[in-house]
Amino acid sequence: MYQLFFQHLLQQNKDIVLITRSDGRITDANENAIKAYGYSIEELKKKNILDLLAPDMILDVADLTAKSREKPTEIETLQQNKNGDIFPVEIVSRSAGSGSKARLLCMIRDYAEPELTENDKKQNLRYKELKIAYEEIKAAYEELAKTTYESFNDYSSLLLSKRREEQARKRAELLSNTDYLTGVLNRRAFEKQLDAEINRAGRENLSLGVILTDIDFFKTINDTHGHPVGDEVLKNFADFLSQQCRSYDFVGRFGGEEFILCLPGVAEKQAVMIARRLCLRVRELQLGVTSPDNLKITASFGVAVLKKDERETIDSIIKRADEALYLAKTEGRNCVRLAS
Repeated sequence: MYQLFFQHLLQQNKDIVLITRSDGRITDANENAIKAYGYSIEELKKKNILDLLAPDMILDVADLTAKSREKPTEIETLQQNKNGDIFPVEIVSRSAGSGSKARLLCMIRDYAEPELTENDKKQNLRYKELKIAYEEIKAAYEELAKTTYESFNDYSSLLLSKRREEQARKRAELLSNTDYLTGVLNRRAFEKQLDAEINRAGRENLSLGVILTDIDFFKTINDTHGHPVGDEVLKNFADFLSQQCRSYDFVGRFGGEEFILCLPGVAEKQAVMIARRLCLRVRELQLGVTSPDNLKITASFGVAVLKKDERETIDSIIKRADEALYLAKTEGRNCVRLAS
């Protein structure tokens, strides 16, 4: 029973785990070790932990075993896998037993850079674009700082320099406020604008509606057709919502497949009618050319309207819209529900 329990703990550990004798001979390893080193469990059991070191690396197993009897011992070194790839690791060891029964437990953390997902790569590209934009602003300001108005050959040179600065500033602002995939407002930018609209509605005694929507069964689309198709569905859905809005409405990506709309000046009845219209039209949405011909989507909608007799905040109105959306999802999806 204890052996089974130990094996369960061994395999559930997220780090590389090796168990060796006091001479370094490997007696057991978990799945992460098999993946990291590229050897089968049988091959690993024929090796010494020293065989996994990168060239020129030294490890005194006997000394490590002795030191780690009293407390865990940490060392940093380089290891090498079956393909010859070298990667940095931290080894945390603890030993137990003595003589022929002495065993060394090695928890090994791989510090190599993890392989990035497609979304991580897109996000990194977005940050690089943002950095370039800010560098352009910096360069434009430096150019202005080095020059006085009198040093410009003519007025057009001054205008050109200021225009470059303004373009760089606008590009950086756009990148920092929009969702990298869909082009609508990101959550931070949306909430900032929503806060301004709530304050304006309070000052001028205006109505304001918020619609939170979620693509139904989006995970199934990703699992069935792949993430590239899923990304295209998100972009099409975001474009659809933006096209259905008035010029002073605004749309944001709230997270994952959830999007949120702010409708200034819209009261409860009109907000529900807008949500129902969106719910009907999204069923006929023509998706991109790379999507399967028969792929159609539906969406659920939660509607909340600003309460004039209470001190409404961003958090409170979004929370009520989210509760209404949850109700729509639990009552069959592809429908609209109004928050209380």
